[in-house]
Amino acid sequence: MSILDRSEFEVNSPPKERKPGRPRAIAPELEPIVVELYRRGYGYRSIARVLREEYGASPSFTTVKRLLLKLKVELHDNNVSLLNGKNPV
Repeated sequence: MSILDRSEFEVNSPPKERKPGRPRAIAPELEPIVVELYRRGYGYRSIARVLREEYGASPSFTTVKRLLLKLKVELHDNNVSLLNGKNPV
């Protein structure tokens, strides 16, 4: 038996189901608010503070930054208002 021969160690058990995991710091419902605040000129720390004070979320400013980078948000893209005219602040 060679070291690479793993046929003797195969396990025929069904795959385990994944657990739900950790809840997201910024709920998907708050993502449009984050985008809108960023487009209005708020910084990452200011957005995190608004989410903490107004919406009860507790993200760090780096979480806000990662979300905006993931969504590929441009700073001066005013073509779409994601809040339908509502003022989040």
